[in-house]
Amino acid sequence: MYKLALLVFWASFFAPPLIHAKETVQTPRHLFVLSGQSNMRNPLMTSFRKCVEAVLGQDKVLVVSYAKPSQPIKNWYRKWQAPEGMEAPDPAKRGHTYDTLEKKLGKLIQGKRIASVTYIWMQGEADAGKGWGKVYKKSFLGVLDQLKAFLKIDSINFVVGRINEYWLDQPDGELMRKILVELGEDHPNGDWINTDDLNRGVNPWGGFSYEDGHFPPSGYRVMGQRFAKKACQLVQPDVNLNHPVFTEVFFDSANQISTHVAIGKGVSGSVPDPKHQGEKAGLARLTDGKFGTKSHSDPNWIGFAPSKATLELIVDLGEVVSLESVAVNTLVSTEARAEFPDRITFSKSIDRTDYSGHGNRYHNITANEGRGKLRLPGKESIGPDALLLLNDMNGAKARYIKVEIQTGSQWVFIDEIIVNPKGK
Repeated sequence: MYKLALLVFWASFFAPPLIHAKETVQTPRHLFVLSGQSNMRNPLMTSFRKCVEAVLGQDKVLVVSYAKPSQPIKNWYRKWQAPEGMEAPDPAKRGHTYDTLEKKLGKLIQGKRIASVTYIWMQGEADAGKGWGKVYKKSFLGVLDQLKAFLKIDSINFVVGRINEYWLDQPDGELMRKILVELGEDHPNGDWINTDDLNRGVNPWGGFSYEDGHFPPSGYRVMGQRFAKKACQLVQPDVNLNHPVFTEVFFDSANQISTHVAIGKGVSGSVPDPKHQGEKAGLARLTDGKFGTKSHSDPNWIGFAPSKATLELIVDLGEVVSLESVAVNTLVSTEARAEFPDRITFSKSIDRTDYSGHGNRYHNITANEGRGKLRLPGKESIGPDALLLLNDMNGAKARYIKVEIQTGSQWVFIDEIIVNPKGK
C-alpha cells in the first residue's frame, strides 16, 4: 500500500496539470488620444469612438480623452514660452492639463500592446484670443514630442480641427486657422478637418445663433465622424471611406429635411391669430411635412400675435417613440414684425400628464447673447429668413411632445413641428 501511494505521488508530481492555462497573444491596439478645449466634448468623443471601432474593430482600438474648457496650449506644453515681448503668466501651470491626460493614458495602456498612436486635437480658441499664435506651431509639435517620449515611440499620427470662423475677430483668429491647416498639410502623419459649416443652430447651452464658437449636438457628432475618418485613413490608408458610419447628418435648414415621424400626427393647443391660422387645416399645418416660403402670408405659416401668455402646442405621436431630436421651423422677418421668440421650451411625456425636459438641461432655446447674438428686427433690419430650431433629445422615450413659446413683444410664425428628421 505504501509503495502504491508513493508511485501515485511521483506520477502526479511529474505529470502535466490536467487543465492548461491558455497562453494568449494580446491583439495590438490602435491608440487614439483625444484632447483640447470645450469643443472637444460629447457627443464628439462618443461619435469618434463609434466610428473607429466600427471600421477597425472594437478589439483593436483604445480611446482615451481629456478636455478642459478655455485652456491655452501652454497648459499642455511643459516648455511653453510666450511670444517675444509678451508675458508668460502662471509658469507653474505649464503642462498641467497634459499631465492629467498622461496619467489617464498610462492607466489605459498598462499591459497592452500598441500598434499605432493618433492624437486628435480640437484647441486654439484661447490662444487666438490671447494673441499667442506665433508660438503655437512650436508648442503643438512640442506636445507631440512629450507624448512620443512618454509612449517611447518615434512616430505619431495626428488630426487637428480648424477653429471655426466665429473666432476670426480675435487677435490671432486668422493666424490660428492658418497654422492649424499648415500643421495638418505639412506633415506626412498629419491631417485636419473643417468645422465652419457645423456651428449654426442651437448650441449645448440652448442659445441659437447664425454662428457660434461652439456647435449644436449634431455638429459635434459630425466632427467626431470627420476626425475618425481622417484618423482611420492615417492608420490604415486603404480603409473604406464609404463606410456607412461616416455618413453625416447635420440639419441647419428645414430645406434639408425630407420627412419626420410627426407627419400626419395630431396637434392641439393655443389658437393662432385668425389671419394666420393655416386656412382650413389649422394646427394640422404644423405636422403636414410642408414648409412655408419666406413670406409670412404663405398659409403654411401659423401666426401668433404678441402675448403675455405662454403658447402651448402638443403633438400626439400615437405611440411611444425614441426621440433623436425635435425642432420647430420659425420665421424671422422685419416686414412681418416677426422676431425670435423670447424662449422656446421642449418637453415630453408618456401619458400627457407628467411632462419633463428630455434629460438635458439645455431644452430651453433663446437667442444667443454676445458676438453671436441673433440680429433682431427693429434693431437691424433683416430680410425674411426661416430658422430651424433643432434640439437634441438623446434617445428619450415619449408619445407626446409639448412646445411652449414665450412670444414677447413680437409675432411668432411656425410652419412645422419636426420629430426625428430624415434628410433628403
